[in-house]
Amino acid sequence: MAYDLKITDGVIIDGTGAPRFNGDIGISNGVIVAIGDAPDAAHRTIKANGQVVSPGFIDVHTHYDAQVMWDPLLTVSPWHGVTTAVMGNCGFTLAPTRLEHRQLILRTLERVEGMSLSSLMEGMGAEWGFSSYAEYLDVIERRPLGINVASLIGHTAIRLFVMGKAASERTATPDEIAQMKTLVKKGLRAGAIGFSTSIIDAHFGYDGNPVPSRFAGPEERIAMAQALREENRGMYQIVGGTGAYRPWDDYTAIARESGRNVCWAVIKGGQTNEGGHRRELERTREFLAAGLNLYPQAACRPTLFEYTFDDLAAIKRWPLVRGILKATSKDEKLRVLRDPEFRRKFRTAIDGPGEFDLEMGPTSAEAAMRRKGFLMTEISSYPPERALDSRRAADIARERNVHIVDLLLDMSVETEFAARFRTPQSNFDEDELQEVLQDPNVILGLGDGGAHMAQLCDSVYATYLLKRWVRERGAFTLEQAVHKLTGLNAKVYGISDRGRLATGWPADLVVFDPDTVGPLPMERVYDLPAGGDRLISKPVGIDSVIVNGTVLPQPGEPLDIAAASPGRVLRGGRAAS
Repeated sequence: MAYDLKITDGVIIDGTGAPRFNGDIGISNGVIVAIGDAPDAAHRTIKANGQVVSPGFIDVHTHYDAQVMWDPLLTVSPWHGVTTAVMGNCGFTLAPTRLEHRQLILRTLERVEGMSLSSLMEGMGAEWGFSSYAEYLDVIERRPLGINVASLIGHTAIRLFVMGKAASERTATPDEIAQMKTLVKKGLRAGAIGFSTSIIDAHFGYDGNPVPSRFAGPEERIAMAQALREENRGMYQIVGGTGAYRPWDDYTAIARESGRNVCWAVIKGGQTNEGGHRRELERTREFLAAGLNLYPQAACRPTLFEYTFDDLAAIKRWPLVRGILKATSKDEKLRVLRDPEFRRKFRTAIDGPGEFDLEMGPTSAEAAMRRKGFLMTEISSYPPERALDSRRAADIARERNVHIVDLLLDMSVETEFAARFRTPQSNFDEDELQEVLQDPNVILGLGDGGAHMAQLCDSVYATYLLKRWVRERGAFTLEQAVHKLTGLNAKVYGISDRGRLATGWPADLVVFDPDTVGPLPMERVYDLPAGGDRLISKPVGIDSVIVNGTVLPQPGEPLDIAAASPGRVLRGGRAAS
C-alpha cells in the first residue's frame, strides 16, 4: 500500500522514556501504521535527515476556552509543537453558563486571566450557541480545529450557574452543592476530562471579590471529588497554596474521596519558601507511595510579566502601588509617580527594610523574592532609546548613577506610560527550579496559552524546555524531556490515545532539530478580535507539526479549513472512533 505520509531518516523518541532509535514512520488515514521500518511508497514524504521525531506535545494548562471560537490553530501553541491542549484550568470555563451571566464570565476572564474584554466580546459574538457544558463541547466540535482539545469543567462557572451572584459572596447550601455535583457528573458524561478549581489568593473576580471557587468550603470541593469517583472517570486539577500554606489536608482528602489523579499547582523553585520545594517533593513521594495520586505542576520558565506603570500587571498585588491603582486618570497616576514621598517608600521597599517587611514580616522569603525579582527587571520597550530594549534595568541605573526605582519611574513619566518592562515573579533561581523539574512526579504546565496575552507568552515552554534545560543545562536527556512533554502528561490527565508513537495510535508528531530548537524573542502583534494586542514568539528548529496525519501550516500561515481541519475534541480523553 501507499502511505498518505511518510517520515524518513528520523531519530524516533516514542514518548515512553525508552531509548531513541533510528527509522521511518508510515501514516495512513491519520494513524501510524508503520514505525521503524516503513518500506512502502507515500503520497507525501518528510525527510527528517537525522532530526528527532516525537509525539506531539500535550499542554495540560491552557485557557483557550474562548480563543478556540475564533482561532482554530490556538496559536501560538502548535508553532512550538503542541498538538493537544487542555482547556478549562483553574475553574474558569465558559460553560455551563446562563444567558444573564455571560458578561460576568467574560469580565472574570478579563480580571483573572488578563484577557481583553473587547476581544472576548467580539470573538465570542452575540450568539454563543451553548448554555450547558455538553452544548459547549458540541459547538467546538462543529467548528474547524487545527489541533486536538480536551477540556476540564470549571468550578467558578458551576458555582455561578447554580448560585448566581451569591457565588461570589458565601458558601453553598447542601442543596446547592448537590446541584453542582450533578453538573459535574453531566459534564464528565459529555466528555470533560475532569474538574478544575482555584483556591489561590491571587484570583479575584470582575468585582474585586475573590472568584466564586474561593468561597467554597472543603465539603464542597470534596463533593466534586466524589462526583469523579461515582462516575469513575476524570481527574481533579486544583491551584492554590504555597510553602507553609500548602493545603495538604484538602489535597489528600480530594485524592482519597475521588480515587482519581489530582494535579495541584503550583510548585516553584524554592525562592518563596526557603527550600520548601524539597519538603513538598518528599511529601508527594510519600502520598504516591500511600496510594494517593497527587502530582505537582510546575512551570519550566521564569514567570516574566510585561507591564507598564499604568497597568502594573507584574506588581499590582503590592500594597505599595495602591495609589496608582486607585487613580482614575492618567494625570493622577503620573502625579503619583512624580511624588517624592512615593518614590522614597518605593526605594526603601526595594533596598529593605521597608514596606514589604511591614506587610510580610522582616524575615519573609516572599519579601526577599520581590526585591530579587524587581532587581532583575528588564526594559522591554523604551521608544525614546531603543538601544535600551532587552537590557537589565539595574545595569542601566548603575551606568547612570540613579536608583533603579527612579530610572523606571522617570521612563514611565517621560513616555506617559509607553515604556514597558519585564519583571520576573517566580522561578528565576534555576538551580532550585532544576530540582523541581527533575522530579519524575512533577508535571510540566502553566503555559497559560490564551491568557495574559498582552503580558506574557509562556505557551512556548516546550521549545524553551528543549533549548534551556536539555541543550544548554543538560538537566534532561531528550528521552526524559519528551516523556515530560507527552506520555507523563497524558497519563496524569487521562488522555488515553495520545502521547506515544506506536502502530495503531493517532499520528500526532513533531519533527525538530535538537541542536537549534527554541523560542525566538517576543513580538507584540495586534491580531486579536477588536484589534487587541498580544505577545507572540515564533520557534526555531521545529521542522514539522503533524495532527492526526495532517501537516500543519508554518507559523503565521492560516489553516486551510477547506482542505483540512485535523483537530479533534478528546471527549473523556480520547477522540471518537
